[in-house]
Amino acid sequence: MFTGIDRNEIKRYTSPNDPDQSNPTVFTLGLLDPNVRNTIEDCTSSFDIDPKNPNDKPKVNFSLGKRNHLIVKYGLKGIEGFIHPKTKEQIKFETKSGHFGGKFIEGVSDDILDMLPSNVKVELAEVIWNEDKFNEGEAKN
Repeated sequence: MFTGIDRNEIKRYTSPNDPDQSNPTVFTLGLLDPNVRNTIEDCTSSFDIDPKNPNDKPKVNFSLGKRNHLIVKYGLKGIEGFIHPKTKEQIKFETKSGHFGGKFIEGVSDDILDMLPSNVKVELAEVIWNEDKFNEGEAKN
């Protein structure tokens, strides 16, 4: 039997790649609303068919950077122990409300997203996106 997904589930996540394993940054991750997830898929991939040659293979394009950015924007729910590059102080986690995926939804502020290294975004996006494996590994809250 299948078990449904609790979209309100959150998970505390520490990266195995954190340079300070004795005092790591802790990310609080949530699952994506299905409409938001579908919108991310729709706005970051395309399939182009040549109308003059409809039997040719379609051209497939993926915007992986944009995809990872959006997944983290709407799936990251908190950060503890993330240091601002200039002030060297812990950042205050902030979100902004806006419309995305046909919903009014909270997303991480662009200031915080811009500070996340791209390899960290890729890692977090993978954990958030793989909802069927979301509860594996670390204990959930």
